[in-house]
Amino acid sequence: MTAYAGSPPAVEPVDAPDGPEVPELTEAARPVLLGARAARSCPVKTQHRFTPGSEVPPSPPAAFDDPAALRAEAVRRHRSVLLEQLIEECEGRVVDLRLLAADGPEVQAAATRQALADGVDVVVGGLLPPDRAGHRTGSPDLLVRGADRADGRATYHPALVVWHHVLAPVPPRADGAPATGPGLAWTPFAQPGPARVRRREDVALRLRSEERDLRELAHHHRLLEAAGFAGTTAWGGLVGTDPASRAERTVIWCDLAEPMLRTYDPEVEGRYRFEPALQRYDAAFARRVAVAEAARRGEPLLEPVVVRECAGCAWWPRCRPRLDDDDVSLRIDRGALDRQEVEALRSLRAGTVHALATADVDDLLSRYLPLVPHRSHADDRLRTAVRRARLLESGVGFVRETSGPIEVPSASVEVDLDIESSADGRVYLWGFWVERPDRPGEGHYRAFAAFRDLDEQAETTLAVEAFTWLRDLVEAETAAGGGVAVYHYSSYEPSQIDALAKRSGEPVLGWASAYAREGFVDLLDVVKAHWFGVGGLGLKLVAAHAGFSWRDDDPGGLNSQRWFADAVHGPDEDVRAAATARVLAYNEDDVLATRHVRAWLRAAR
Repeated sequence: MTAYAGSPPAVEPVDAPDGPEVPELTEAARPVLLGARAARSCPVKTQHRFTPGSEVPPSPPAAFDDPAALRAEAVRRHRSVLLEQLIEECEGRVVDLRLLAADGPEVQAAATRQALADGVDVVVGGLLPPDRAGHRTGSPDLLVRGADRADGRATYHPALVVWHHVLAPVPPRADGAPATGPGLAWTPFAQPGPARVRRREDVALRLRSEERDLRELAHHHRLLEAAGFAGTTAWGGLVGTDPASRAERTVIWCDLAEPMLRTYDPEVEGRYRFEPALQRYDAAFARRVAVAEAARRGEPLLEPVVVRECAGCAWWPRCRPRLDDDDVSLRIDRGALDRQEVEALRSLRAGTVHALATADVDDLLSRYLPLVPHRSHADDRLRTAVRRARLLESGVGFVRETSGPIEVPSASVEVDLDIESSADGRVYLWGFWVERPDRPGEGHYRAFAAFRDLDEQAETTLAVEAFTWLRDLVEAETAAGGGVAVYHYSSYEPSQIDALAKRSGEPVLGWASAYAREGFVDLLDVVKAHWFGVGGLGLKLVAAHAGFSWRDDDPGGLNSQRWFADAVHGPDEDVRAAATARVLAYNEDDVLATRHVRAWLRAAR
């Protein structure tokens, strides 16, 4: 491994002018240059950034226990750990350019170009030369060497380390036949280059939720093309938080030029076709460039639309006053429509909850679908949005969609489970409520917690302790002729158990993973089968509708991450003790809420 950190190669700075000194360009004359996140994030941000005189509103400094700050630090640490792991495991030549960021973009870009010209196997933290004609700049986490060209020159492919899962399981075919297609491409950290990918058929890329990553990879591929280093196949790589099912970490590869994203097309059979991520990106990026150039001219093209980014966006104080209080994007926050969907509704004069609630759905769909070709199942999404709008107009929060008793599996011992995790995703608390249905007054709360910073081993040790206890309970009750049912709300708990079991190989966690398939009951699945909620069917909403209330005035998962930070790093013992007690009380209420929802479902008629 080679690190150009403080001693960059002797090369000319990228974009150094030749000949006589060139006068500095005015801001309006400079080419618009956008980074990789522009095509995946809200275009109104781009508009604000390039509007003359527009400045980001000031925000107070984040506290050490601020959930957003904690998450940002967790993401940074995750990326750093995995990049260091790849540097250590890669058998080829690796150049780490991250420290050169302090020396300025010209130095870092020049070092990146030199490393690519030298044919190294992996560049970590490189900065690609700006593509002024294409309006692009970019710094992917990794540049990985692919297949050489016919003339022997090296080619490269971008890869990103991301803070979420990128894989979805592929269920086996019912007829037992082998899977069709070549399977998902991957390479180990030891030999990460996609020139010789391996294949697996048990998982697939999570295209629906992670298209944003593909757009970012497409951006870097276009930059590599402009710099003359792109490969013939438009590979893009992802390293996610998926549990390693093998002894080695892997890079997941996808061909960005392969048609894989579903898009509406009334001219083809079935009205849908597939388009490549590169094509989807090109259209989105061209739109951002047009938005930026128009903003510079004082001709804004966009009005704000509420999206998930708004919750933590510094520009929100500029956007909120421009939104109608009845705007669809402001009032419908579950199953929310994206920017293009909302803009389509606005263009059809159906952009408010009232207008949507009173619309003729079939007539609206005929005019709406051609405007949102990017969105899979756009018809179903619009029908659901109309339903939510009508419920909002009538003031109804929940609707029962079935009648009669609701069946909830039971057992001689019933256990409610809820877990808490820190901002970096470590499970530090496994909380259980244990009771016998014939003796409800004797139920009790049992918690397995570690109020300290956890590493992988400490997290595993805590889980082993919790599930050794649960296994002992199950075995004892089974021996006595009874059984134990474990109730949870959503798939989060089983997925965490699976991840810990795969990662650690601990037998008791393997047992827990298997028991989750036979002895666990997801109450969210039961609720979904019988109810529709205008604001969704989260535990806080459903339990409150069923008559339950938390002791804490501000219960919530993000808040609990802040309390955990206070419990571990608070300034004095009193603060730490109070935060610890608050987390435990909150978790106990979570399992009691699950118990309450279970009883409410059983009482339904």
